[in-house]
Amino acid sequence: MRFSQIRLSESSIARLEATSKPTCDLNPVCCKVIPCCMKGLINYSSQPALLCAIEPSVWSTVVKYSKYRPIPLSIENFLHHGEEATPRVSYNFLRREIPTRLAGLLLEFSFLPPLLQKQTAFQAVRDEHLETFQDLLAFPNNASDADLESFSEALTNTRIRHSDTVQKTAKAVMEMKFEMIDQKLEVDQGIETAVQYFLDRLYMTKISLSMLTNQHLYVHGGNIAKPRHVGQIDPHCDVVAEIRRAYNEAARLCDQHYGTHPEINLVSSNRAEASDVPILFAYVSSHLHHMFFEVFKNSMRATVERSKEGNMAKLEVRVSKTDTDITIKISDSGGGIPRSQMNNLFKYMYTTAGRVGKAHADAVKSSSIPPMAGLGYGLPLSRLYARYFQGDLDISSVHGVGTDCFIYLRSMQQKAPEQIPVFSKSTSKTYREKTIAWQEDWTGQER
Repeated sequence: MRFSQIRLSESSIARLEATSKPTCDLNPVCCKVIPCCMKGLINYSSQPALLCAIEPSVWSTVVKYSKYRPIPLSIENFLHHGEEATPRVSYNFLRREIPTRLAGLLLEFSFLPPLLQKQTAFQAVRDEHLETFQDLLAFPNNASDADLESFSEALTNTRIRHSDTVQKTAKAVMEMKFEMIDQKLEVDQGIETAVQYFLDRLYMTKISLSMLTNQHLYVHGGNIAKPRHVGQIDPHCDVVAEIRRAYNEAARLCDQHYGTHPEINLVSSNRAEASDVPILFAYVSSHLHHMFFEVFKNSMRATVERSKEGNMAKLEVRVSKTDTDITIKISDSGGGIPRSQMNNLFKYMYTTAGRVGKAHADAVKSSSIPPMAGLGYGLPLSRLYARYFQGDLDISSVHGVGTDCFIYLRSMQQKAPEQIPVFSKSTSKTYREKTIAWQEDWTGQER
């Protein structure tokens, strides 16, 4: 036999062996490849995934849509769509865009620790996202008038279905941590960082999902929008008025808990138009309210608890608008935050009153009025709301004196596109890297 024939035979055998191997469908629940590449992504995921298996035909569609890239919309896009687009245009866009935004996230649920995957609330959140994914893809490409009406009903159900995503996920994460404590397992930095990364992506997806569904329902679906609004967006949102509204609501809550609240000193400066012109811009007022209320609540609690009777410092608020940004600075004299705790401020399960424990969680659940210090989700979610349209939220502190919170917003609507998660080949690598427990490479380091 010739040497070339031997080589041809060997190559044919190699191809035969390759084709006989099971293909990877990116589903660690039912993967037959040993060792599973997905199970090896993170150092604590060598165990089988605990989430319920998804039907193969459905899962293949999830994988297919995870390869599409979501289309971020700017505030300008939302306004134009609300004023010019038809229900059919919105239908055609959302029918594909919402499943695209959900698909990558559905893959990421399997990247998390088994102790989190086993929690009933966590599995429910995954299943709810899968249900929305399937519901919207069930609609035809060429919609009839009846399909358009049914689509609005489906979006209404979607809004209801995901209304308690934050609460359910918070419960799952708390139960995971409490279970680890009971089993005397260490909640290491790697696990905490990976879960933090996932929660940021989950909640930002929720914010974007709410924005898309609400815009359609308010503009095309029969929901009644507020006067002068385009869907959820106020084209002339008054920043100072929103600050005062959030302050008044936080003050009422503070009075319920402490019987008093700090006064406010507010100064605004419009450097984009003229100093005496109100600071207006196109924005989602409910997002502003969430950010302002959470910061005021934290500042009031710290100020009241530190103050002596009859000697309570005011909250100082400064608002500035330029051609590119709007900056809001909220300062208190509540004693500040130790430098060692600054890295914890935007961690879920950590409040400005300290780390969340079982006793605090139970007290929050049983309270008849909203708490001043909740379950540690206020500041992380507020930062996500700020970042959603390319803004940010940051905090600096002088320990022993007080805290300054800076909220940055884009003042130009065309420069404010959504910031939403994108699933890619590097996403799994990111989870793997984040789960590696941090090792000191200098003496005297703290983290």
